[in-house]
Amino acid sequence: MKKLLANWGLKIASLLFAIIVWFLVTNINDPITSVRYTNIPVTIKNGNLITEKGQVYTVLDGSDTIDSVTVYAPRTVIDSLTQSNIVATADIQQLSSLNTISIEVTTNKYRDKIDNISTSSDVVKLNVERKASKGLVLSATTSGTVSDGYVIGDVTTEQNMVRISGPESFINKVARASVDVDVTGFTANIGTDADILLYDSDGNVMDPTAHGASMNIKTVRVNVQILETKYVPVKYVVSGTPAPGYELTGNVECSPTEVLIAGRSSTISSIDEITVADDKLDVSGLTGNLTVSFDLDDYLPTGVTFGDSDFNGTASVVAYIESVVEQTFDVSIRNIGVNGEADGFYVEVDDSEYETVSLTLQGLATNIGSVRASNLTGQVDVNDILTKNGLDALKEGNYSADVTWNLPDGVSEKGTVSVYVTVKEK
Repeated sequence: MKKLLANWGLKIASLLFAIIVWFLVTNINDPITSVRYTNIPVTIKNGNLITEKGQVYTVLDGSDTIDSVTVYAPRTVIDSLTQSNIVATADIQQLSSLNTISIEVTTNKYRDKIDNISTSSDVVKLNVERKASKGLVLSATTSGTVSDGYVIGDVTTEQNMVRISGPESFINKVARASVDVDVTGFTANIGTDADILLYDSDGNVMDPTAHGASMNIKTVRVNVQILETKYVPVKYVVSGTPAPGYELTGNVECSPTEVLIAGRSSTISSIDEITVADDKLDVSGLTGNLTVSFDLDDYLPTGVTFGDSDFNGTASVVAYIESVVEQTFDVSIRNIGVNGEADGFYVEVDDSEYETVSLTLQGLATNIGSVRASNLTGQVDVNDILTKNGLDALKEGNYSADVTWNLPDGVSEKGTVSVYVTVKEK
């Protein structure tokens, strides 16, 4: 016992020296060093504690990613670590009144050998608010230009609604949902899957992911109809007769006179014109101009549409009607000839008693105004002489005959003009 307690001071000094030597040897062979990792994601735990209350949370300012994490550990430990060994978590159970959560950073191996871990940030900042959802009608648009001679027909989606859920402040700002298809250069129908985009009331695109929101569908099938086009004339059929004493002037103003139609090539290839025969174009009994408008859509064949998006299909027609006027002309007997076979006889209009006959014409003022007595001609027909006078064959004598007049368009004879005809044997 005395030997054990002897020289105790020397023994304690030896022990301390041994410990110091061990520490020096250990640090010289495996010194403490550090490594820096960047962009370490933070896993948020127990998020259900918020969602079960009918609320949602959104991470603010990208605080669920740590810019840099520095690990201090022995060199042998550092050499065996990778970024995937760094574990960062934030437990919502520790949510503060300021909606922040402390970040815990550790490693998933050699945890007991880590000397220290320092981070560039130590909290996750959240925005917590009530959860909301709503349905939006899904619209479809196109961009770009199809090839010349083609237009876009119907644009449809296989689903017409999308439901969005997320923070109430974000959901309230979403005004519409839409998809767009680029049709540049196409000449045939398109079927494609397109991404659904959300827009606010100002037309700005809104990113649901960035705000912790979700959509029940993110893409939708869109069908775009591509139609061939061609121009065809429009024929308007004016029918009926105006009231007695009135006539159509023949001047009909129509708009449009041709339209661009669109449809499948096999459908529009056989269409040469659009015919409008509408009851509205009946002038029966009218004493004034007819002015009507109607929808040309009603006269398009099945499977055909208008190829001009700026044309609304409205057509207008004005049919001009004027009153009939009368004027009497003194026509020279010499302007009346004989028509028909008269073998063995001379047939001549008798001008011994009078040199002119009175011819009353009726028509529109513009037509009557262009008539000149000197230009009016007529003829009597040999067969009419026989019929009117009850003869089976010609024989000498004086007979009465009705004159058939050669009248300009738009002018008609009022009543009948008769002349005397002399028949003599040759």
